[in-house]
Amino acid sequence: MMHSLLTGQRWDHRAVMAWRPRRAAVLPLILGACALSGWGAYIGKSAETRGLTEQMRVARSERDGLEARIQRAEQVNAELLTTTEGKLGALREELRQTFSAREAVKAQLAAAQKELGVSKKRLEQAARDRITETGSIKAAEPLKKPSSKS
Repeated sequence: MMHSLLTGQRWDHRAVMAWRPRRAAVLPLILGACALSGWGAYIGKSAETRGLTEQMRVARSERDGLEARIQRAEQVNAELLTTTEGKLGALREELRQTFSAREAVKAQLAAAQKELGVSKKRLEQAARDRITETGSIKAAEPLKKPSSKS
């Protein structure tokens, strides 16, 4: 069946194979083949260029997005640094005030202890004076109630 289809064609392939072109016919064929291959190369290159252009556009947009994220991160870092430095300064000042207050309390404590020591000595001296006056310890005097007028 296949053989009958091939032989039923209008032209004979042996005649095509036997054809010998003249020089004048070969040049347009060669130029046409070169033109076709050139246009094919151009189309392929332009498709490749379009693909690369699209990739560059996507890469640029990603780069711009990353640059924006980096700028935001730098701004946040700068704000955090400023805030942290402010808090650190405040803490240093508070620490300085705490140490000053501690030193003041230490001085007050030392003065109070000194005064307590002096008071203790006076009390001991007063107790010794009472004992030497009477020879014994005197009883404490009863407290007088203030008279209230009603």
